[in-house]
Amino acid sequence: MKQFLPDPSDLRWLVRSLDLRSFSAAARELNVAVSVVARGVDRLEAGYGVTLLRRSTHGLSATPEGSDLAQEARVLLAQLEDISASLSKQRNRVAGTLRLASSQEICEELVLPRLAQLQARHPALRIELVAEDRVADLVTDGIDVALRTTVGNSELVVARELGKFERRLYASPQYLHQHGEPADPHELQQHQTVTHTAQGLAVTWAFRKAGKRVDVTIRSHLAANTSALVHHALVAGAGIGMLSRPLAAADVASGRLVEILAPFASGTAYTMFAVSLPSRRNAARVKAVIDFLQEVAHQRWALTSA
Repeated sequence: MKQFLPDPSDLRWLVRSLDLRSFSAAARELNVAVSVVARGVDRLEAGYGVTLLRRSTHGLSATPEGSDLAQEARVLLAQLEDISASLSKQRNRVAGTLRLASSQEICEELVLPRLAQLQARHPALRIELVAEDRVADLVTDGIDVALRTTVGNSELVVARELGKFERRLYASPQYLHQHGEPADPHELQQHQTVTHTAQGLAVTWAFRKAGKRVDVTIRSHLAANTSALVHHALVAGAGIGMLSRPLAAADVASGRLVEILAPFASGTAYTMFAVSLPSRRNAARVKAVIDFLQEVAHQRWALTSA
């Protein structure tokens, strides 16, 4: 029996249809007729003898088989782009699509304001942003570059340090006007606090007092499942919470947030990494984006040297 070999274009139709949950949206993006996209997916289903997509009023979703194929297709399509680039006379030209993953807040506060600079530098580069607080899987989610504060298994990824930052406590002027400003870390236990749901109900914040580490455990009054929501809640006056200094900088400068208990800051430094797969590290677009992120990290994000 002849083995079925899929057309890469059909795989691309499948991946984009799932990403956008719509044949028509994928067709518009790829500048082809909707029938071309639908027939491509039909060919894949016929060739593999399985159903890849579920159609409903809510849009398209993947069957287990469709999810598995899309995962493999992302890797294959990226490899084909790299092969084309390496064989091209313009092998060092920064072009094609790069999927960049980060938390929603890092994306909104640090990445988006700088994208115009990146696009001006590399007009042929197309960026896809994947913004969510969960740690994206580079293979499963088809991610080229991810911004992370932890690396995990360093043997499976290539990580470049972009810089270091601290986390500090902040509250809005409205909140402090109504509730007063704590003068000592232990006074936090009498205040309303905002935390991330991943931290649980009881959260321990570290401080330094008279040269010694002091841990204060608080019970959150409001918890949110994204760091962006925590940030917005603090600006809205919901309480006191911990933010990364680069992410809070604009609100502090504008007066929307006030740093509190600064003399008691722990001084703990966290590292931001740009992470990619070893197989992608030499792709021109991956190198260009990571170089740009490192440049911006020092110049605009106020991160200290890695």
